[in-house]
Amino acid sequence: MKNLFGEQVAEEEILEEKPLEKSSSTFNIFALTDAIGGRNKREAWMLYRKALASGQVPEEIFYRIFWQVKTMLLAGCTKSAEEADMKPFPYSKAKSFLKNFKPNELEKLSEALVVGYHQARRGEEEIETFIEKTILSL
Repeated sequence: MKNLFGEQVAEEEILEEKPLEKSSSTFNIFALTDAIGGRNKREAWMLYRKALASGQVPEEIFYRIFWQVKTMLLAGCTKSAEEADMKPFPYSKAKSFLKNFKPNELEKLSEALVVGYHQARRGEEEIETFIEKTILSL
């Protein structure tokens, strides 16, 4: 039997299922959360667009952004990773991002994320557009 390229192959080779290879260009979501924590609006927006282009689901991106904001809020009101019940690395990273936000800005951002998410779930706004607006408002 011949394949699409005209090469002779055994029938078993054609019918054999082969596992899909993982893409070598997988998106690192933590680069996006770091850009948000660093309050780098331009980089965060570009990484958000790359995440969407790489096939990331907008709701999953939202959860990671919300996780970053929640972690920063927790780091701001605790004295140590142990007190926050977190691993030292994400805690110290979140603590370092606090300098990029004025008092109460994180609370407002957290509230806006919760409200926007529920509006999107009710169909009042698209989650993809909501996330983009949120990033651009940093």
